[in-house]
Amino acid sequence: MGEFKLSDVIIEQIKDFNHRNLTKEQKSLIDKLILNEELKKRYKENGLCNVCNRIKICIFWCNYCLIQQNFKNWTSGNNEVDEFIQKTQLKAKYCHQIMEWIEYDRFENVEYLAKGGFGTVFKAIWKDGPICNYYNHQWKRSNNEKIALKCLHNSRSMTAQFLKEKKFQSMHGIAYGLKDIHKKGLIHHDFHCGNILSDFIDSAYITDLGLCQPANVKTFQDSNKKIYGVLPYVAPEVLRGKEYTQASDIYGFGIITYEICTGLPPYYDVAHDEFLAMKICQGLRPKINYRIPQLLLDIINQCWDANPLNRPKVNELYDSLRNLYNYGSRKFNPAIVEQIKEVDKINEDSSYLSTSSPFLSTCTLSYMTHPQAIYTSKLLDFKNLPEPKNSNDNNDLLGNKYSGN
Repeated sequence: MGEFKLSDVIIEQIKDFNHRNLTKEQKSLIDKLILNEELKKRYKENGLCNVCNRIKICIFWCNYCLIQQNFKNWTSGNNEVDEFIQKTQLKAKYCHQIMEWIEYDRFENVEYLAKGGFGTVFKAIWKDGPICNYYNHQWKRSNNEKIALKCLHNSRSMTAQFLKEKKFQSMHGIAYGLKDIHKKGLIHHDFHCGNILSDFIDSAYITDLGLCQPANVKTFQDSNKKIYGVLPYVAPEVLRGKEYTQASDIYGFGIITYEICTGLPPYYDVAHDEFLAMKICQGLRPKINYRIPQLLLDIINQCWDANPLNRPKVNELYDSLRNLYNYGSRKFNPAIVEQIKEVDKINEDSSYLSTSSPFLSTCTLSYMTHPQAIYTSKLLDFKNLPEPKNSNDNNDLLGNKYSGN
């Protein structure tokens, strides 16, 4: 759960800067000192904590000083649950995103509501209530909040079941947002995981609609032949200079779904350069070194088909996901439940994985990101890329340049 921390040498150079009002010289220095684009963006938005000297995640408080220091004061008794809650807390930018472990004695008036396939649901009053504000260096809470409690039938698999629901809720929320965008006749144009916000509870939202525009409007890209985006999420036809379409957004959704299922960024172990763009056009797709449920894999494969006409429309995509997991009732389709059980068993027995199945576990997979793997939007200026096609063998497409990665 480590986080990048600026060296004392860098801190000494920038500690007196006003991150909201940098001079031209200060901006130039920041660009030289902070090489990670995401961290640089965070610094310019939130600045440094004047206590721990880390780049703040939230403008209102320091997650490390205020939240991380409290980790030692609570535990669920389950290391995976603790790690999952701690990770979401460290990412929280707003009060409602701060997930907490609540001891049972903090609830009162607990009453039975209903029993489902995975657990029993109760209603109750949370005496302290959720965090609703941060004022005068203290959390403010909404006391005596009415809440729902869910007791899982098989407590041994609690962590796995919880994470499965989070993954499906994220996919559902993203598909719903894209459905709304396309329903209005728009195209996102820059659809990747960096433009997805989650409240870490049950919702995910599509953001950064700055490039979003009507599907029937001839764009700046068309006249200037300039493409901007995050390479792994850009459809192959767009890499070749074709116009963005709603089908291009669907391709991006397929890559995002892969990332949600696997916990791995796409093409994290290779350079994001013209060679990768060429291989994507030849049919290369992100590696899946273990099993994920076939019904989900079918959706992913349809989304990143080389032919835009073969990709599902967003309504079909949304209905397919809803058929696997009903967001309203929080119920899984029995078919996907069986497939999840099968792939979890296969993955747990696999020599490839040192931890439990990524689809099952809350643990973070260990991987090394290539120094030229860039996950921020940039100009993608490639020439003479091949006609997009599908391929049945990713390994053949990797070629000598990627061997050993």
